Amino acid sequence: MTFRTPAPKSSSLRVPSDIGAVSSARRRVVAIVRAWDLPLPEDTVETLELLAGEVIANAVVHTGEDCRVTVSWDGTRVRLEAEDKEGDLLPQRASAGLDEESGRGMQLVAGLAQRWGSRPTTDGKAVWFEIDGCSPPPPRLPPAACEIDPSFGGAQRPVAVAEPGRGATGSSRTRVTAV
Repeated sequence: MTFRTPAPKSSSLRVPSDIGAVSSARRRVVAIVRAWDLPLPEDTVETLELLAGEVIANAVVHTGEDCRVTVSWDGTRVRLEAEDKEGDLLPQRASAGLDEESGRGMQLVAGLAQRWGSRPTTDGKAVWFEIDGCSPPPPRLPPAACEIDPSFGGAQRPVAVAEPGRGATGSSRTRVTAV
């Protein structure tokens, strides 16, 4: 039996400047990828959905304008680009406090995507990320890395995990997946 890599594909959509449109756009990205019938593990599709929401929300919130989202498949990886009209606002990983409601989007992208970045466009910039289609999903946290959170009905939630010899905010890329 021979494995054939699916042919390259691409699709674009316009997202209005309303923050409420982000969840719909995120679902459309997933629907596009599912319609392509790609060999993606469910965890990869969930990661794509999470990161798409973060990148699209940044484009809409920080520019106050609509954006164009392009999702593509090159036979081995999914790439998403959110193109906006603000070329001087390059994405940055901000440090957010525990009680802050925002500021972690690019940290998620940096931690979960295999590659990410930005590029100038004719009218502004595009922020992009790539997720490998055939890579194994990130490892689940061991039970010792979780704690019971009574505020969420006793559900487990991840706690900060550091590699031996490094602080929890060290430069290593630790993948954390909610349990």
